[in-house]
Amino acid sequence: MQITQNQNAIRIWKNLELNIIYAGHAIVGQDWKEPKVCSPFSRIYYIVDGEGILTVNGQRIVLKKGSVWLVPAGMTFGYFCESSMEQLFFHLNVLCSDGTDLLYGVRQLYERKEQTGEIARVKGLYQSETMTDAIRLQGMLWETLAGFLEQAKLDGEELKEHSPLIGQMFELAQNPVSVATHVRTLAQQLHVSESTLTRRFRAETGISPGEYLERLVAGQACRMLLSEDYSIAEIAEILHFSDQFYFCKFFKRHMNLTPSAYRRQMRKG
Repeated sequence: MQITQNQNAIRIWKNLELNIIYAGHAIVGQDWKEPKVCSPFSRIYYIVDGEGILTVNGQRIVLKKGSVWLVPAGMTFGYFCESSMEQLFFHLNVLCSDGTDLLYGVRQLYERKEQTGEIARVKGLYQSETMTDAIRLQGMLWETLAGFLEQAKLDGEELKEHSPLIGQMFELAQNPVSVATHVRTLAQQLHVSESTLTRRFRAETGISPGEYLERLVAGQACRMLLSEDYSIAEIAEILHFSDQFYFCKFFKRHMNLTPSAYRRQMRKG
């Protein structure tokens, strides 16, 4: 028996996770309108019918029937509809092993025309309530993302190899994500000094471990706010804030919106 392995493919499978945060089938009118949005997740739009408008850096971009669009995580944009539009939308993160989004920082919208029957199939799978169709839909989202990653010329080289020390820190920091996680505590668990961990972390990632931990908490809070299962008070408790007031203060500092305003804005699609 002779077995060969594609080590690069295995590395990518181990290091990427598709996290679908929120999704919907929407028929919108002039109420679909936000002048300025910046999301910590990416958005995929499948335009079933009608037209919508995105605005980026003063440029007006028309979402036309039969098109598929990617708005990368972290991009600032606006949107509105002049008449009506039917769309399927998916809010998602392509998470790397360190908890960051592969698409965060990509500064361009991407568009492609649907393949024959693609949008109708996505709509049918989304409206189905079976587990098998949910899995098929996730596969189609991966396929859509793969096409956009090719357009963006992201081929996996962005998945940085980290030292065992920093890899272990990522794992500890994410299990669970909590505002109570401190660099000092992580250093103790990893049996190194805080200064050593800080220096090594900054050398490998370009940011401080404290900044990384805050980003994790903010990102987790955003994802939880788009879940119908959690109240703002419950999110504050799960993330180990002393009370809801301090959670709201932390969130507004990072997202420039209160948690309740963020939840309303992002649920429009």
